[in-house]
Amino acid sequence: MRVPSPLVRGVVGSWVVAASALVTSVVPQSSWIASIPLRDSLAGRMTGLTFMVFGLGLLVWAWLEVGREVLAGVRHRLIRMTVLWSLPLLLAPPLFSRDAWSYAAQGALVANGFDPYTVGPAALSGRVVEAVDPMWMNTPAPYGPIPLAYGGLAAHVTDNPYFLMLAHRGLALLGIVLIAWAVPKIAVACRVDPSVATWLVVANPILITHGLGAAHNDVLMLGLACSAFAVALTGRWGTAAVIAGTAAAVKAPGGLVVIAIAAVMSPLAGRALKRLASLAIAGVVSVLTLVTVGELTGIGSGWLNALDVPGLVMSPLSIANLIGLGTSGVLDWLGAEDAAQQALVIIRLLGILAALGLIAVLGLRSHIHAAARAVGVAMLAVVLLGPTAHDWYFLWCLPFLAVARPGRRLMTALVGVSMILTIAAPLNSSLRGAVIPILVTTSLVLVVVGTLLGRLRTLQPAKAPRSPQPAAPDAAMSAVAAAPPPGPHPQQS
Repeated sequence: MRVPSPLVRGVVGSWVVAASALVTSVVPQSSWIASIPLRDSLAGRMTGLTFMVFGLGLLVWAWLEVGREVLAGVRHRLIRMTVLWSLPLLLAPPLFSRDAWSYAAQGALVANGFDPYTVGPAALSGRVVEAVDPMWMNTPAPYGPIPLAYGGLAAHVTDNPYFLMLAHRGLALLGIVLIAWAVPKIAVACRVDPSVATWLVVANPILITHGLGAAHNDVLMLGLACSAFAVALTGRWGTAAVIAGTAAAVKAPGGLVVIAIAAVMSPLAGRALKRLASLAIAGVVSVLTLVTVGELTGIGSGWLNALDVPGLVMSPLSIANLIGLGTSGVLDWLGAEDAAQQALVIIRLLGILAALGLIAVLGLRSHIHAAARAVGVAMLAVVLLGPTAHDWYFLWCLPFLAVARPGRRLMTALVGVSMILTIAAPLNSSLRGAVIPILVTTSLVLVVVGTLLGRLRTLQPAKAPRSPQPAAPDAAMSAVAAAPPPGPHPQQS
């Protein structure tokens, strides 16, 4: 029997995921989706989870097959393929996470005159808070003024949580468009095949499912950060710094792209004072932009006081959490209860300080050729050493590492992590305490991941294009400046 093409496999997988979301995703009780019969029984929910993992496996399998061909030099219409894979998820309930319902409720807070940085969704009542995770009902919003002001405008139009969720998915879609525009341009400047970078980032199932499907505002942050880097490579570092501040006005880590902007401003290595001045200038412009956005939207900057809210989740993906919880457990077992309570706080603080120290070193020492890698490593440090980490946080570093001339090991690591975090996505907080679904879903994930892992061996990083010849940084920047205006790259459309 002939196996369908990767394009068809990906489309089918995406439709299966979208249909399964009607059974597995958390939705407001007042929604018609909540009355679907399969949602009322364990057998029905397990059927939905099984199809969800199957659909994700199909999507990842298709992506890996396309990647093998792209790395071998075969031309693919990657943007068109990404659009077709994404379409089924546009109207689906949020995948894997309930954050989009929190976004809807926080926008409603703004629309009703509440300060989202001092009160949580519990200040509201009605259907807009029905699907909000109870953990976040009484917590202030840890997001910047842009998504909150946008959510407030949407909530003035409708109080339907489903339509509000779709409005925030629109922001995620805008972020993907910005990423699709910026990544090929950054790849050209870094002398990486833009088709490979586009496949690894834009067509990546983790961006399609976690980014668009879950409607996380991290995607808009990332799109703005990538755009800031691409604009800086054209020599307009002032504009780039403003865009970086706008990215930080969505979520704070977006501002880390100033590391790359400073590298463009002072590309000569070994001149610490010049680099420090560049960082200071780009940083000041970005911060002023951040404050200005807060004032213009009327939201303010109170979100800076709520940045520790995500840390309420003890994520095992954070190295600081793992060490802290392990140390706390040992101390508690030894009877040192007071020390056990302090251990996690201290180790988390040390993790943050270590991340900040690494960011400072990267900002001062990274030259223009390593600017993308520096931002990627800085983002990764914030994720792994910060107080919490979610699987979609991997998106923060993906575009920058993908254009940093990845060798075989880094390429395999990026592909492997993308594959695993996509297929394991159904093991999210909505399964909290559900022993049987967790065990069954884990088994399904292991089977699908194990089946696909062997295909990683066929992936080889493509060689950098021979034309243009390796040149000085100025030549690379000139190539980017001469690139066509925003739109699909010729090789992908």
